Amino acid sequence: MRKPVIIAFVLFFGLAGMILASNTFENSDTAVIQYWEADQQSYGKELPLENQQDIEELTTILNNADHRSRQSEMATFADVKVTFTYENGDQESVYLWEESGRFTRFTSSERNGTYTINGSKAKDTLSEILR
Repeated sequence: MRKPVIIAFVLFFGLAGMILASNTFENSDTAVIQYWEADQQSYGKELPLENQQDIEELTTILNNADHRSRQSEMATFADVKVTFTYENGDQESVYLWEESGRFTRFTSSERNGTYTINGSKAKDTLSEILR
């Protein structure tokens, strides 16, 4: 009787770990930044983020953000679009909104919901990377 209960716990926590791990922003070799140009009503020139340490810091900040499964309706277009390309060729675009001079919210092209960035250090670092 004890062995099936232990196996059930291991399977449960293993499956939960896999689900949580799959919801993270992976480290990417390439990231491209585009800024919203209101006069053009589109995102501007693609600017590659070439510093691998900046890409790693960016994904760490995104992974530490609070997630709400409900998608917020934003009144304006995102100020910045960051497109990650992963090793398997998949791409994911992250749309960031700036409020009061800091990036505080973002959404993803591949995930449901809205993310909120907490902590002034994370917001400052994100602003430095995206400037």
